[in-house]
Formats: sequence, structure tokens, C-alpha cells
Amino acid sequence: MPEKSVKVLLTGGGTGGHVFPGIVIAEEIRRREPNAKILFVGTRRGLESKVVPRLGYEIEYVDVRYFERSFSPRNIVTAYKAFASVLGARRIISRFKPDVVVGTGGYVSGPVVLAASLAQIPTLIHEQNAFPGLTTRLLARRVDIVAVSHSEAVARVGAAAKAVVTGHPVRREFFETSRAEARRSLNLKAKDRLVLVVGGSGGAEKINQVTLEAAPAIVGRPGIILMHVTGSRYYDWVSREREKLPLRPEQAQRYQLADFIHNIPVAMAACDLIVARSGGMVHEITAAGRPSLLIPSPNVTDDHQLHNARAMAAQGAAIVVEEKDLNAQKFAREILAVLEDARRLDDMAAAAKNMGRPEAGSKLAELILKMAKK
Repeated sequence: MPEKSVKVLLTGGGTGGHVFPGIVIAEEIRRREPNAKILFVGTRRGLESKVVPRLGYEIEYVDVRYFERSFSPRNIVTAYKAFASVLGARRIISRFKPDVVVGTGGYVSGPVVLAASLAQIPTLIHEQNAFPGLTTRLLARRVDIVAVSHSEAVARVGAAAKAVVTGHPVRREFFETSRAEARRSLNLKAKDRLVLVVGGSGGAEKINQVTLEAAPAIVGRPGIILMHVTGSRYYDWVSREREKLPLRPEQAQRYQLADFIHNIPVAMAACDLIVARSGGMVHEITAAGRPSLLIPSPNVTDDHQLHNARAMAAQGAAIVVEEKDLNAQKFAREILAVLEDARRLDDMAAAAKNMGRPEAGSKLAELILKMAKK
């Protein structure tokens, strides 16, 4: 009699930082169990609604929204939807009958993991931040395992006995892409210095603004190429403003714009410095082993991006500039100073690489399959 297929339900989304870890876990499970049945649960508004179906995975949706951090009448509606979303998640779980349910963060994972826990299905949540988010802290006492990316998070999850340090699941391409081949593919010369600015899957207005204002000073230095990834909602605005900058033709050629980069592992491997937020992308940066200038978002719960950035800086892998201190002059000054110090760049790259956990996806997949087969 053939062995029955393992069923895994993965939930998490909203932004790439919560969606892509789930995809990595799904890929690693399929490597070990090709016949595994995998279902994602997310929201129609989140990035998962576009990415997950495109990769060939099944997805179902629940209607849930995040709570405002200050009092808002909207929270009354949100509370009702949260209750309804638990019921919706229970219906999905009853139909799919998963052997294990895995939450990778974001407000959608809360009601789905809670519904699974109430149904006495084995549950695991993964926390990507050094300072655990609200969803993780609320669920920690109910789930079976709390997997964390950072060892610093163990004491903060509220259920340390259940915590397992796995690292953060990152696509293999970030670890395996050759820097030399990546630079060749982008036609970079040996003396070229590539600065990659990425504001996250949704883009970041402040980072886009200071990058625009600082661009003349940055590309004014010979051999520096500025690759500015704006996010789709800011691309048209940044493109219009770029045309107004006092750039010579040769400088304008070295200021490159894109709304989104499909092959981000290649761009990261090729660059000399990454400028980014410090959410889930910090794990991709360490996987690629590249130096970074991190600008934590001030608009996140419990300032978890600031904690992530400081953890990177403490290891010598990153420079941290808080958004409240950010202006075009400081932005250009920090970038140019580090690009002129080859030894510092090398030391930061080595420190970042040392923080990467290439085994994280495998470790999580094995842990999840063990739970599913109990």
C-alpha cells in the first residue's frame, strides 16, 4: 500500500518578507517529499496573491486586516473580521486536512495558526526578526514550535522552551550566485562600484526621495553606478524627477532606474553596497554576503527593523542610519565614504556572509516533516 502524501498548510503574507520564506520552505519540502500536498493561505490584497499562483502552488484566501496601533474606529471592523477569519480558516483546514500548519508571519498567519491550534493540528511559527512581532508573541504559547532566525529572539518570544534557532529560509540562489559571473552578466568593469538601492517589495518614499536628491553627488564620482529600485507605485514619480536632475549624459547613464528586479540574487551578488530597509531583506543580504547601509522603517510594530539593523551592525556587517536622521547629504556621505574604503567593504562582506544560514530552509523542512509524520 503506497504511503499517503504529507499535507502541509503554509500561511503568511502581505509583504515579500513573509511570503518568500514560505515559498522556500515549500521548495525544500518538495525536494524531500515530491508528492507532498502543499496549500498556501493568504489574503487577496497581499503579495502572495500574485507570487504563489505564479510559482504553481495552490492558494486560498481569508479576509483579515491588521490592527491600527493607535485607537481607531476601524479596529472594531477589524476585530469582527479577525473573528470571521478564524472561522474561514477553520473551513479551509477542515477541507484540506493538513498534517501540520506553518505560519511565516504577517497578520494573516494569526487566525490561520490559531484555528489549526484549536483543531489540535501540529503548528509551527517562524519569526524572522531579532525582536519578535506581536503575532508571534500572541501565538507562542499555543503553538508546538517557535522557530526563530536570530538567537536573540529566544528570550523574547514568551515561550523560550518551544524556541528553536533555525536561521531564516532564503532561496538557494542568494547563497550560490557567483559574484564574478553576476558582474559579467551586468557588464560591470573591474573598477566599477555598484550601489543597489532597494526599498522593499512596496518601495519606500523616504529612501526614494533621498536617493533622487543624492544621485548627482553619487554618480558624480567616476565609476560609481547607482541602481535604484523604486517599487512599482513610486516608479513614475521617480522617473519624472530624475529627468530634472543636473546630470551629464555619462552620469545619467550610470543612474539606472527599475520598478522591480526579477533576478535580485544576481544584482545583490554583483553590487558593492546594498542600501535597504531591515526587514526580511537582511537575511538575503547575509546570504549574498554583501555590505549594507540599512535604513530601518519607523512604521513597524515594536521597531523590529531597528533591532534587526543593530544586530547586523553589531557584527560589523552593516551601517545603520535611522530615518529621522536621514537626508541627501548624509546619505551620499555615508555611501561615498564606505566605497572609498576597500578594506572596510571586504570586512563588512565577510561579516555578512558569516551571519548567513544556508541550512535554514533544510532545517525547517526537516522539522516540519517530522511534525507531520508523528
